[in-house]
Amino acid sequence: MNAVLAIALNTYRETVRDRVLYAFVFFAFVLTLAGILLGSISVGQDLRILEDLGLATIAFIGGIIAIFVGTSLVYKEIERRTIYLIVTKPIARWQFIAGKYFGLALCVFVVTLAMGSFLLATVYVVSPGHIINSLLLESLVFIYLELIFITAVATFFSTFATPVMSVVFTLAFWLIGHMGQSLRQLGHLSASTTVAKFFDAIYWLVPDLSRLTTVRADLMYGRQPDAELLFYLVSYTAAYIILLLSFATVVAERREYQ
Repeated sequence: MNAVLAIALNTYRETVRDRVLYAFVFFAFVLTLAGILLGSISVGQDLRILEDLGLATIAFIGGIIAIFVGTSLVYKEIERRTIYLIVTKPIARWQFIAGKYFGLALCVFVVTLAMGSFLLATVYVVSPGHIINSLLLESLVFIYLELIFITAVATFFSTFATPVMSVVFTLAFWLIGHMGQSLRQLGHLSASTTVAKFFDAIYWLVPDLSRLTTVRADLMYGRQPDAELLFYLVSYTAAYIILLLSFATVVAERREYQ
């Protein structure tokens, strides 16, 4: 575990020094502030619009960071030839993959925490007497849950594809995950059973990320999901993350770094 921790901390330090990361965070702050302007257009709904826009911005920017940083995790090590030094040491491939993943997951957590804190501070500035909705904090937890899943997807594709192709694959995975139910319904509207089965297969193979978005929307409108659904979503996402990291380890084990 010491090797995993060392790789994770090194990955975290390397990622937070990336200027692109700070550019995305700054962009998120600007969009959150834009919520104040949009909120002033709608009488009595300014805080709701601010919170909704802020959460959507955090989810989007966090996803972009996870994709663009995560897809180059392994490729950077190969390009700089540091991977050749790592494989000569008594470090298992699963430790390397796990360390890279947890390092980026920690970075995403810090970024999500920073943007979430900024959103809460902005809500307080707009309305000092407004009591922070505890469901807003739960929504941030589910955003992070989705982001660490995207991080696992990006880590998996980074083990065998170039950064450009990894970005394309991960983005497609992310979008299809949010559109799975819609694609399934669209397939059932088709007269062809082959098309319907094809979209059914996509729905069952790709994780249903739209459920996380639905839960976040319910939380923001004051509807607390039942405990069984929350447990299911957490377990469902964790299982996919473990599966993706296992696949990434298998690919790394089979790949020769010479």
